[in-house]
Amino acid sequence: MISKEGIGRGEHRKLELVYRLSEADVKDDLSMEDMFSDRLRQVMGKFVTCYDAIIGEGLPGSGAMDRSMKKLSGRGKNVIHPKNMILQGPPGTGKTYHTVLYAVAIIEGKSFEEIKEEVAEEGYEVVKERYTGYRDENRIAFTTFHQSYGYEEFIEGIKPMVNDSGEVGFNIESGIFKEFCEMATTNHRISPSARIWKISLGGAGERDIKTRCFEDGTIRIGFTKHGETPLLDDEKMTSAMKNVFTYFYDTMEIGDVVLSLKDHEHIDGIGIIEGEAEWLKDEERYKRCRKVKWLAKDISESILEMNMRKKMTQKTIYPLNRLTVSQIERIITKHDAVEKDDEERSEPYVFIIDEINRGNISKILGELITLIEPSKRLGEVEETLVKLPYSKKEFGVPDNIHIIGTMNTADRSIALMDTALRRRFRFVEMSPDPSTLRGISVGGVDIERLLEVMNRRIEALYDRDHMIGHAYFTDLSSDDDVDALKEIFLKSIIPLLQEYFFDDYEKIRAVLGDGPRKEDAHILKGRPDASGLFNMSVHLSGIENGYTVDHEALSTPEVYRAIYAGHHAKV
Repeated sequence: MISKEGIGRGEHRKLELVYRLSEADVKDDLSMEDMFSDRLRQVMGKFVTCYDAIIGEGLPGSGAMDRSMKKLSGRGKNVIHPKNMILQGPPGTGKTYHTVLYAVAIIEGKSFEEIKEEVAEEGYEVVKERYTGYRDENRIAFTTFHQSYGYEEFIEGIKPMVNDSGEVGFNIESGIFKEFCEMATTNHRISPSARIWKISLGGAGERDIKTRCFEDGTIRIGFTKHGETPLLDDEKMTSAMKNVFTYFYDTMEIGDVVLSLKDHEHIDGIGIIEGEAEWLKDEERYKRCRKVKWLAKDISESILEMNMRKKMTQKTIYPLNRLTVSQIERIITKHDAVEKDDEERSEPYVFIIDEINRGNISKILGELITLIEPSKRLGEVEETLVKLPYSKKEFGVPDNIHIIGTMNTADRSIALMDTALRRRFRFVEMSPDPSTLRGISVGGVDIERLLEVMNRRIEALYDRDHMIGHAYFTDLSSDDDVDALKEIFLKSIIPLLQEYFFDDYEKIRAVLGDGPRKEDAHILKGRPDASGLFNMSVHLSGIENGYTVDHEALSTPEVYRAIYAGHHAKV
């Protein structure tokens, strides 16, 4: 018996945990992972007393142990999902379908197995409804890569625009992924579309008016001589003064960020505008006012590098277009006196890329190939920022964004996929699962057996990346007649096989169990000898007669049963 006294006398120096699974432990209703977790939980429970004997009370009790075991077994709020993952498999294996389950699991902090259990119990529609809700909250974004997709659509680009006077100009617009990153970075404290302004509150350095603004939650400017409605007094002011008033009254919007000038390189306050412009008639000076929520004040932060080494001027108000919301958010976090828990600070976001291997990865991602690496994300030790080519702003990928891609292994463009991207993603294989079709019999045709046999043949003749997914058959039920199966073969299965085998009909016939015997399937039939179609001047060696699909045969259940019947179809 292990005791505290025994440990003190040096009787217990080493503890070894040995796990052995016997036949008695095997239960039909538990997976190997669940059996291991259950047994390990029992053994660890016995070790709790050992911990107590070593250093006394106050060590992990059953509650702490349960939390640790939840994390170990992949269940509960401590589940860790990979930052970058790709679901790969042949067509029809449910890759896009599973992105919904993975996205919900990531956002809700659950394991993928837990979500699958919910689908089995409550139905896919319940989980999909939650997915739709997260998407509407901008927690999930979806895009599809294709050959024409580029950096401009994904990160940022220059887009033409026509102003009110009909003149053509250009704007720098953020792409879908950059906008998503800005939203995930700010965690909704600052709007991703917020504009950033520099303001001088009485000038640089410490000022009485600045102190009052910090205390009252305002920003204030002067120029009292121009009256309450200065923009109506155009003739008496310079163009520079007009800009100041236009900015303060018209251009600055609620939700925009203001930075208080300390000196040419530093700021001493960060706030968010909360109100429209007001005229403080009872004040002697600085009568123009707007309500502001100060997120950081009485600080000293250099923004010289963020501003591309351009020093700030004493001018009262002007926009700082080189700065980004994410940069300001990081400064606020640095000076935030209210410590937020990890869950609030890193709310997960999911970005889904369908058909990721169909796009030109180097063209679309550019410098993002480095930034998406987990160790290079914002907030990590190796945090990496790059200066974007169009806006010249610094950009990084937030740590709380999970990227899920799907990849069709039968698409030959997979060979062109950037190996650098492959190193940064964890791949999850999605194989055809005939067991999902268990119990479905259409006109006496065992659909599970049918798919299983065809895939074994495809794997032998081609490879496992070009098998047929079970999703092609999931809409079938035992109440359907053979015409429903015929539609699937005519519109999906046979065209897919033709694509796989480049119209090599001998191999297509082999997959379909076609042959010369009477009991074989006879789905494809040969055309008549084509030599009679040509005169003797045509070289006829190697001429192919080809095959046609026998539509009438596909209407009989016996043809489908013949695909998996017979000694040549054993699996």
